[in-house]
Amino acid sequence: MAEEDRDEPFGRPLPNVGIPLLREERRRVQQRMLLGAALAGVLVAAGVAGALGYATLTGAPSAGVSASQSDGGTPMDGSTEGQDGGAEALAGAPADAGNADTVDETQRVETPEEHAEGGDDAPVTPGAVKRQRFAFGQAAAFRTALTNAGLSRTEATAVEAALDGVLDFRRCRPDHKLVVERDAAGLLLRFEYRVSATATDYAAVTRDDGGRYRGHRVQVPIERVALAKAGRVTTTLGSALEAAGLDDVLVGAFVEAFRGKADFSHDTRAGDTFRILVEEERVHGRFLRYGRVRAIAYAGGGTGSLRAYWHEPARGRGEFYDAEAREVSGSWLVIPCRFDRISSQFDPRRMHPVLRRIQPHNGTDFAAPTGTPVWAAAAGVITWAGPKGPNGNLVSIQHDGGYTTHYAHLHRITAGITRGARVTQRQSIGQVGTTGRSTGPHLHFGLKRGSTFLDPMSVLNGPGRQLTGDALAAFRRVQRALDRELDAIALPG
Repeated sequence: MAEEDRDEPFGRPLPNVGIPLLREERRRVQQRMLLGAALAGVLVAAGVAGALGYATLTGAPSAGVSASQSDGGTPMDGSTEGQDGGAEALAGAPADAGNADTVDETQRVETPEEHAEGGDDAPVTPGAVKRQRFAFGQAAAFRTALTNAGLSRTEATAVEAALDGVLDFRRCRPDHKLVVERDAAGLLLRFEYRVSATATDYAAVTRDDGGRYRGHRVQVPIERVALAKAGRVTTTLGSALEAAGLDDVLVGAFVEAFRGKADFSHDTRAGDTFRILVEEERVHGRFLRYGRVRAIAYAGGGTGSLRAYWHEPARGRGEFYDAEAREVSGSWLVIPCRFDRISSQFDPRRMHPVLRRIQPHNGTDFAAPTGTPVWAAAAGVITWAGPKGPNGNLVSIQHDGGYTTHYAHLHRITAGITRGARVTQRQSIGQVGTTGRSTGPHLHFGLKRGSTFLDPMSVLNGPGRQLTGDALAAFRRVQRALDRELDAIALPG
């Protein structure tokens, strides 16, 4: 199975389709967002002032003060919301740590105890009595983050040297976690660098019997459990999934599998039924995430009877296919990232929420956490990759047929995504962010043909290719086996 398929086990971005917020709920959400933006602005201003003051007193250069040049441009989404002013601090290259420590770049599988995560978890190292977790924070360099976490200069130098070649210090981010374990005398026994609590590998430094610190990557073993569930809709599909013991994030799998055939925000009816075959990924018995959705069936008054099957042809990558052996995705990836909700639709006559005047919104906004992967909607050539004024970090891709797609407000752009580079459909091009004029993390996805912006959600819905010959025969065998499994799932009374 391809590595990218394992990273994105559904094979497609997963929306979370729910009931739209009521007017009062929207007002409360907007108030919270405005309050958060104001507080962030105050904190950033205070931080910059402090940094400048320190630089003035000490004569040291202040980190992150020099501004990079960017193309002005009009925002793709027509927004004028306040820009998030928080400057992202990148860890510098490791300083020379001398020859005090030996680097060990080997990978190994952790024991169940080693997966412990959290500020007050019990230590996992024999002899350790204290385990603490710290955020990397806005440190200007890796060693600074270590000393901020309580490591002495000697310890920080040793840990940094042990991780040289094991951890890419340039990829350190403020929300990453540093975990420290010490014995009763305060001696550092273990250090961990974790990207997140759900990451399936991390960097660790341990102290050997000779008192030397050694770095290595730790692989978290993942258990995959096959689930077969069925349910009956009473209010929403999300509620029905929860009643069946599943998370409503799986609504996204239904949305993608039956794209163009059902709108689950409008077509669901009380009494509709579903069946689903899905993998659940666990770490030491604890739920981590859902893996591959193998097959889905949905039957309802507003949708009819629908089935979709995950199939990996002998040549080509895995894909959802319908009962007629036709690709669900077509030639376009309509939803280029996983998302929590669509925060703004394409609307050339939108009343701007802040300016209170008509200003076009030339795309679809997908609200999602910062760092969510963004994929190319179709194969093409990169025509822009970098800052572009109110759009923040922007990637633009030229496709066949005179189409261009735009991906704005990116947190960062994937390495290698530069002007002139060719990309394939579903190739990683960046991460969701809130750069440029943005009130919160989201992807603004724009579609243009010639000089005209189009609604990507209505235009990018063409039929996919249909399997033929030996490929069709292989699919039919898979389809029959999955149908037997689906039909064997008992529906609730």
